[in-house]
Amino acid sequence: MSLYEILVNFLIKNKKTIKTDLVKDDFKTVCFFSNTAIGDTLFNTPVFRAFKENFPNVKTIALLNQNNFDLFKDDKNLDEIITYNGKWKYFFKTAKILKSKKIDIVFILHSNEPQATPLAVLSGAKYIFKLHNDKNEFNKFHSNLPKKLEVKDYVVKYRLKYLEFVGIENQNIRMQLFLDKKDYEMVDKVLKKDDKTKYIGFQMGASTVSRQWFLERWVELYNLILQNDNYKIILTGSNKDKVLTNAFMQKIKDKNRVLNLAGVFNIRQAAALIDRLDILVTPDTGPLHIAAALKTPTIALFAVADPKASNPDFDKEIHKFVKKDRTCNPCLGKRCKYQKCMLQISAKEIYVVLKDLV
Repeated sequence: MSLYEILVNFLIKNKKTIKTDLVKDDFKTVCFFSNTAIGDTLFNTPVFRAFKENFPNVKTIALLNQNNFDLFKDDKNLDEIITYNGKWKYFFKTAKILKSKKIDIVFILHSNEPQATPLAVLSGAKYIFKLHNDKNEFNKFHSNLPKKLEVKDYVVKYRLKYLEFVGIENQNIRMQLFLDKKDYEMVDKVLKKDDKTKYIGFQMGASTVSRQWFLERWVELYNLILQNDNYKIILTGSNKDKVLTNAFMQKIKDKNRVLNLAGVFNIRQAAALIDRLDILVTPDTGPLHIAAALKTPTIALFAVADPKASNPDFDKEIHKFVKKDRTCNPCLGKRCKYQKCMLQISAKEIYVVLKDLV
């Protein structure tokens, strides 16, 4: 245990929250903890929306990862955003900021321990709600009783259950992303899109190696797609994906019909690029959920992850997936560095799905 953890445990040991499964008294300010990955924050946008629809006069604050701030800064259902990267170095500074906001309720939607619950406690919130907390070391500070919640359905449905603690029942799982005209200006200048061409996005990178498809498979899919004269391939992603996209560019012959745009745009422009695509082929990673929020058709690649939990469960006619079984026992999950199970997904079967969608 680090010195930070020892100090924090000392500071919160005598703190108490109100125990209940339903808040009945008035509240003025709530805070949603969602300071992890882009996809997990997008999963929470239906929660933001449903809460604001029911409590338009309650101030809504979101605790987000600073890397994602620009993408969500225009969310109409959030009155304020505070950023925190989940590191101990900025813990007490963030706790002080939260304390100044006089928060009544904290919903820990997706935030990592051992920082999340102590941060909520030190915010001074009267109520702290955290689901799937039966094995959480801090569950005595949660207002709801320890409960194991098996996620066997689309994760957004699970996140919406948090709202039951304030009397809201909502089934609208559609994610939202708010972009504006200027986010598209540079994208349109680079893309030079025309009505005759179909723009097929390749998102090669993922949050873990275990979710990535193999380079050889992307090249095989490229060869199939470019049999069609009116198709063009767009390589999407951030700077960290350039290693993969650059390797891809070295493997292919006809580079004239491929645009390597990984790392070219800022996060909002990268989302706008996905919005301009006719279809995005992608592992289970942030751009899949950006595409879903923007109604861009997708083909998602699954093996280690479960499409029932994370493939879009709305607009199903445009959000397809291919799922293969895990090949190793035991499965190393996110720790896997050679994703043999992903190799089972053939380029041909992706191409067949793609032809039906485009």
